[in-house]
Amino acid sequence: MGWINEAELSEEERRKIRRQMRNRAILRWFGHLAGRLLTRIEVTGKENIPTEGPVIFAANHLSTYDAVLMLVHLPPQTQILGPGDFKLLWPANIIVENIGIIMVKRGAVDRHSMREMEKVLKNGGFLGLFPEGGTWEKGLEDVKSGAAYLSATTGATIVPIALGNTYQVWSKMFRLKRPKVTMHFCEPMPPVQLSGDRKTRQQELQDASVELMKRIFEHLPPSDQKFYLEMPRRRYRGILTFEPSIALDTTSDFSGIAELVSKPNLFSPLHRNAKLPLKPFTSHLGRFVTAEELDVAARSLLTAFENDFKGFLEYRLGEEKEQRILGDLKELVSVAQHAAKESAKVKFDVQMWLAEG
Repeated sequence: MGWINEAELSEEERRKIRRQMRNRAILRWFGHLAGRLLTRIEVTGKENIPTEGPVIFAANHLSTYDAVLMLVHLPPQTQILGPGDFKLLWPANIIVENIGIIMVKRGAVDRHSMREMEKVLKNGGFLGLFPEGGTWEKGLEDVKSGAAYLSATTGATIVPIALGNTYQVWSKMFRLKRPKVTMHFCEPMPPVQLSGDRKTRQQELQDASVELMKRIFEHLPPSDQKFYLEMPRRRYRGILTFEPSIALDTTSDFSGIAELVSKPNLFSPLHRNAKLPLKPFTSHLGRFVTAEELDVAARSLLTAFENDFKGFLEYRLGEEKEQRILGDLKELVSVAQHAAKESAKVKFDVQMWLAEG
C-alpha cells in the first residue's frame, strides 16, 4: 500500500501486509469475474480518479454489494472501511480478516479507527468509505459528517461515487437476473474548508456532507433518486390482531417497531447476523403466532438493544425513534402477556403510506 512506509515496520508486519495485498488481488479478480457474470455492470467517470492522494472515495450505500464494487473498481492501494459493530456473516467475516479492512465501531467514539483513517490520508493515501454510515434505508440528508471531517483535517480531496441499482441486488443476482448496476465517479470536490468557529463547526461539516450526497444524487438512476426522496415521507403503523378477539387497552400505534421491521437492511443485522428469534416480525409478519413467540421476540430485541446492539438504534435513527421503538417493545411484552392469559394468538402487521411532501 503506497501510504505505508515499510521501513518503519517489523518483518512480521511487512509479511502480513504483503499477504493482504495478495489476497486483495485475488479477490479483485474474482469480483471482476462475478460482476460480469451476475450483473450488467457499467462504470463511468474513471477519468475523475486522481493519481495522487490524499483522496477520499465516498459512495452512497444501499447494499453490502457496494463494498465489493469499491474493492474491485477503486485503485488497488485504496484502504476501505468496514462495519465493526456487529458480527459479519460468512464469507464477509473471513474476507475482512484477510485483506486489511479498517473496522469502525459505529455508534461509539472509535478513536483507534479514526487514527488509522487519518494516518492513511496524512501519508497521501486513498481511503474508500460510505458517508451515510451504513446500508439502512434513509433519506438523502440523513448522512454522517465523518467524510467531511476527515477531508477538513487532512486536506483530502473527495471523489463522490454514485452506485446505482444496488438496493436488494443480491437476491436478483442469486436468481440469475443479471441486474444492471452502475458506478459513476463524479468530479472531485476540493478539501472541505471550515471557518474556524467552534459554534458553527458541526453545522459546516453537516452542510458539506449534504452537498456531497447531492453530488452523488445527480448521477443516480431515477429509481434510486425516487427511493431517497420517498424515504423521509414514509409513515408506519403497527396493527395487532388477536384470535380469538380480545379487548386491548393500549394507545400505542407501534409506529417505531413497524418502521424497524419494514426496512430490510436496517433489520437484517438483528435476525440474520445475530440470529435473534424474531419470527413474528420476519417469516411470520402478518401471520398469527403464539403469544409466547411474540413475547420472546420483543424481549430478545430489548435485551439486544441493552447489550450487544447498544447504540444501534440511536446511531441509525436518532434518539427520538430509539425511545419510540423501545417503548413499543415494552408495550408488546405487556400485550403478549395479556394475550397468553386469554389463550389468544397474535398477528402483527404493518401499514405504510407516504406523507404529503
